[in-house]
Amino acid sequence: MTGWRRRVREAGPLRILFIVPDLGTGGAERHVVTLAPALDPARFHVSVVCIGEEGGLFPTLAGHGVPARALHSRRRWLHALFGLIRIMTDEHPDVVITRGYNADTLGRIAAAFTRVARTVVWVHNAGDITPRGAVRRAVYKVLGPLTSAYYGVADEQRAYLVEQLGFPESKIEVIENGVDTSLFQPARPGEPARTASALGIPAQGPTIGMLAVLRPEKDHGTALRAMKLVLDEIPDARLVLIGDGPLRQPLEQLAGELGIAGNVVFAGSRSDVASLFAVVDVALLSSYTECFPLAVLEAMACGVPVVATDVGGLPDMVDDGVTGQLVPPRDPRAMATALIKIMRDPGRTAEMGRAARRRVLERFTLERSVRVAGATLLRTAGRERPARPIRLTILQDHVSVGGAENLLLELCRNVDRRIVEPRLICFRHPGALAPAFEAAGVPVESLERSGRFDPRTLLRLVRSFRSGGTDVVLLTHYHRAGLLLGRIAARLARVPNVVAAHDMDLMGVGKRVLPRGVVETLFLTQALVLLAPSQGRYLHEEEGVGRFPWRRTREVVIPNGIVLRPAPTPADRIAARARLGLDRADVVVGIVAVLRPQKAHGVLLRTIAALAPTHPRLRLVVVGDGPEAPRVRALVDELGIADRVDFTGLRSDVPALLPAFDISCLSSVHEGAPLAVLESMAAGVPMVATDCGALRDLVADEEEGFIVPVGDEPALAARLERLIVDPALRRAMGERGRAHAEREFSIERTVQGYQRLVAELAR
Repeated sequence: MTGWRRRVREAGPLRILFIVPDLGTGGAERHVVTLAPALDPARFHVSVVCIGEEGGLFPTLAGHGVPARALHSRRRWLHALFGLIRIMTDEHPDVVITRGYNADTLGRIAAAFTRVARTVVWVHNAGDITPRGAVRRAVYKVLGPLTSAYYGVADEQRAYLVEQLGFPESKIEVIENGVDTSLFQPARPGEPARTASALGIPAQGPTIGMLAVLRPEKDHGTALRAMKLVLDEIPDARLVLIGDGPLRQPLEQLAGELGIAGNVVFAGSRSDVASLFAVVDVALLSSYTECFPLAVLEAMACGVPVVATDVGGLPDMVDDGVTGQLVPPRDPRAMATALIKIMRDPGRTAEMGRAARRRVLERFTLERSVRVAGATLLRTAGRERPARPIRLTILQDHVSVGGAENLLLELCRNVDRRIVEPRLICFRHPGALAPAFEAAGVPVESLERSGRFDPRTLLRLVRSFRSGGTDVVLLTHYHRAGLLLGRIAARLARVPNVVAAHDMDLMGVGKRVLPRGVVETLFLTQALVLLAPSQGRYLHEEEGVGRFPWRRTREVVIPNGIVLRPAPTPADRIAARARLGLDRADVVVGIVAVLRPQKAHGVLLRTIAALAPTHPRLRLVVVGDGPEAPRVRALVDELGIADRVDFTGLRSDVPALLPAFDISCLSSVHEGAPLAVLESMAAGVPMVATDCGALRDLVADEEEGFIVPVGDEPALAARLERLIVDPALRRAMGERGRAHAEREFSIERTVQGYQRLVAELAR
C-alpha cells in the first residue's frame, strides 16, 4: 500500500513532522523537545504539532527555533483531523511521526489523505496501564498497513510491541533515549546550597529526589510508604517530588496521614530539573510499569545513584549494586532498605554516582541517541547512507609518538566504520606508531619519498587518492610538505581537504603554526579544524588568518578528546605508586611531556629545588624522553635534587601511571591543547600549568587547578605549595577536573565532531 504515496525528496533536508497530544512535562514529551532541536538542520527540517494545548515544554521548541503550533482540539477530533490535513498540505512532510493514541490515529489518517511518503508511530511505553478496548485494537489494526515503521526506546519493548500490540517485527526499530551530559552534570561548588534555598529546605541532610508525573503508574504511594520507613532510621532525610499531575492532592493527603508531610516537598512541574539534582543524594523511581525513563538517565548524568523498581528497561540502565540498586515494584520495605543502605555510606554514594555518570557517558548520551535517530529516520525514508563509508585519507610524513599522532590514532580506533573508513599515507616511512594504526584496522601506505624535491610525490598522491576512492583528505599543520603537496593533490583529484591545527603561541619562539604560504592560500582548503576558540583568535591576530578573502576558510572547533577510563580508585593509586617505586606517603608532582625546549622542564626543576627543603616527602616524576634529556638530567644533578626526581623515559602506560600523582604540572612556554592535561584531569589529578596555548580553555583556574604566568617560578612554587599542604583541595580540584573531562573531552565527542565535518564535506 505504498504506490499512492508521494516520493521522499531526493535532495535537501528530510522534512519531519512530529504530532503529539501536547507538550506537557512527561518523559515522552521531553524526548520530543530534546530530539527535535538536536537533529542536524543540514539533514532534517523538523516541525511539531500539538493536537491539544501547548503544554509547559512548548516554549522550549521556540527557544531552539523549531516551528511548533497547537490545534487546541484534543476533544474535537474532526476539527483536529482537518487541521492536520491542512498543515500537511502546506508543509509536505516526508515523514510524519506520531506519539499517543489520538495523535497516532488522526496523524496517520491525515497522512494517508495527503499522501505523506512515510508514517511512524513512536511508542514510549512497555505496557498498557488499562486494557485496550476493542475500538482501539481495531483502529490500530486498520491503520497498520498505512504505517511505515514503529519506533521504540528500549529492546525490552519488543515483546510488548509484537505479542501484545501485534506490530510486525520487521517494522520495529529501537532508538534508546539519551541525555545531554553538558546540561545534566555533577553539581558545582555552591550549587547545592542555592538549590536547597530555592526549594525552601535546609542545606544539610540527606535528600531523595523523584522526578515523575503524578500519575498512577509512577506509584508515588509506594515511595511515600518507603519514606516513612526511611525516616525511622534517618530522621532528617527529605523526599523531593518533582512533577505534577492528577494525583497531587491524594498524595499530599497520604503524606499527611503517614505523618511525614514535613519531610516531603512537592516541588511541582519545573523547567530547572538539571539544577534540582544538585541537592539530591539518591534518585528514586517507584513505578510499577516503565519503559526507558529519561528521569533516571538525567539523574545518573548528574552523578546521582538511583534506586528504581526492577521493571521495563530499568535493568538495562541501572547496573544493580554499581550505579544504584534495583528493588521489586510495590515493595516499600525493600525500597527503604536500599535507600538507607546507600545514604548511610557517603563514600559508596559518591562512587555509585561517579559510576552512574560513566555509564551515561559510555552508552546513553544525547549525541549517540540523536545519531541513531538520524540514521534510522534516513533508513525509514529510503535515504540510507551511501553504499560504502566515507573514505578519509590522513596524510603524514610519518607517525611517531606524540600528542597529535596519538589523537589521530584514537580517532581511527573509535570512528564508526559504517560512517568513515580511515587510511594513512606516509611520505617517507611509516614510523613507530604505524603498527598501532594497522592493529586498529587502518591501512598504511608509504610513498617512500626520496628527498625534499622528489618530483614523483605529487603524482603518486593523486594516483593514490583516486585509486583508493578518497572522499576527504585530512592534513596536520606541522607537516609542511603535506600542506603543500597534499592540498594540491586533493585539488587535482577533486576531493576536499581539511587542515587540523594542533599548536599555538609559536610567535613567541619565532615560529608559525601555519606557514605563510598556507595562510595566503586557505581558500584552497575546505575547513580548518581548531582545538579551542582561543586558538582561532591567535591565528587571526598573530598569523593573519581571515584578514583577506583568500585567507579565509570554514573554521570548526573540535576539542581534543581522550579515552575516558573509569575514575581511579585508591587501589589504582597504590598500584601506580608501586609501579614507579614511590612510597605511599610521598607527595608526588608529575610532568608528562616530551623533553624539548618548549616544555621548559628547567622551570619546574628549579621550582622543585626551591620547595624541597620545606617538604621532605616531595618527589617529581618526569615521564617522557627527547633531545633535551641530557641537559635536563644534568640540571637535576646541578640543583642537587637527584634523590627527589625520577625519570621514567618514554612510557606507553601513562594513564595507568597518573593515579600515582598528587599534582600534575606543565611548565611549557607554548602549547596547543595537550592530551597529557586531559588525561591528568580524567585521572582526578589537579593541574598546575603555565598560561599558554589553549590551557585556559582546558583548566578552570582555581577550580580544577591553577594557571600561572609563563616562566614565573615564584608563582608556580606558590600554587604547588598550596596543593602540597592541602590534600582536601587536591581532592576537590581533582574531582572537578574529572567531571570536566567527562563532560567535554571524551574521544567520542571528538570523533563525532570529525565524523560530522567529514560527512558534510563528502556530501
